[in-house]
Parts: sequence; structure tokens; C-alpha cells
Amino acid sequence: MSATFVKVKTIMDEVAASTTYFAAAARPNTSFTMAATTFAAGHNGGGAVITATTAGGSDSGKTVTLTGTDLNGVAQTEVITLPGSATTTAGTKYFLTVTAAEMSAQPAANVSLGFNNSRGMGMFAGRTALKGFTAASGGTAGDIAFHSNGALTTSSTPFMQYRTNGSADNETHFNIPAPGILCVEGLTVTYTLDTIDQMNVLYNG
Repeated sequence: MSATFVKVKTIMDEVAASTTYFAAAARPNTSFTMAATTFAAGHNGGGAVITATTAGGSDSGKTVTLTGTDLNGVAQTEVITLPGSATTTAGTKYFLTVTAAEMSAQPAANVSLGFNNSRGMGMFAGRTALKGFTAASGGTAGDIAFHSNGALTTSSTPFMQYRTNGSADNETHFNIPAPGILCVEGLTVTYTLDTIDQMNVLYNG
């Protein structure tokens, strides 16, 4: 019988949130001028939830339509509706890239696009099995969530969660008995910034 080898991906994203990473504050008539369309190398191949930050209080109901890809590189769009106040509004989808953004109408005050502390990484887009993981805790206790969802959002229910203890660099090894946990719709991991400092996820690809 031939051996079945395990693959691994490493998560190491400790980049602070930014309200202007994808588009600087401006009043576009239609398309935003994109300052970036992909995340920097410090995100280690992961993505995040996108934010729209408004500077005024007269843009209630106007929308920003984001175009890009999800954590597994699959094309997706999302519409963020602006509030009637100067604040930062987060979307609900995780993006790996944001290739374009469109306003429904010119805003009365500046709007910028960035990302928040909700992070994630796609392990494998097809049918796979979670075999185990190692996790080095960050300075804040929180949950690492494992998903097998075709359309992942911040409200999606994970099939498994693991809670870190908040002691920086405290390491855990979690081994799953063979043949592992079946993930029919792919495997994605989500977490909040500083919940982990580093994580290695083992899976069959």
C-alpha cells in the first residue's frame, strides 16, 4: 500500500490593521484608485476582512462594491453599505485580493478602504482532511476556527474551534487520529490578530 503524505501551511500574520491600505481617503465618482490589490508579504499568504472608513455624516445608504478573491483564490464580490456617521464599517467576507472597488454615488466626504483584525488563510480549496496543527499563542486569548464552507463569512459556523491561552509563544500540538477530519468543501482557518503568533496546519491535499 502506498504512503499518503501530509501537506502543511504556516500562518504568521502579525500585521496591524489599516484603514487606508487598499485605497487612500478620497471622494471617487465611481472607481476607487487602488493603492494595493494584494496583501503584503508580511501576511504570509493570508487575507482579511475589508473595511470602509467614512469621514463625514452625509453618506448613509451609499455603497462600496468590492471585487476580488476569497481566501482560496475564488472570485467574489461584496457590498458594504456606508452609515450616516464618520466611522469604520467592516464587511463580512474574507478577501485574499481586492482588485477593484466602486462607489454607488460620489460620497460627500472622504472614504478609504483597508482591512481589520479578522484574518484567515485558505489551506486547500477542494476535498481534503484536517490531520492536525501546531499553534503558538499570541498575547491575546481567542479562538482559531476551522471551516469547510464554500461561501465563508465572519458569521459562518466552524466545524471545530481551538482556544489559545493568551500567553505569547505558548505552543500546542494537536494530532487528529487517522484518517483525519473530512472537509468536503475545502479547508480554511480564521482567527483574530494576536490570537496566534504562528500556526502550522497539516492536511491532505
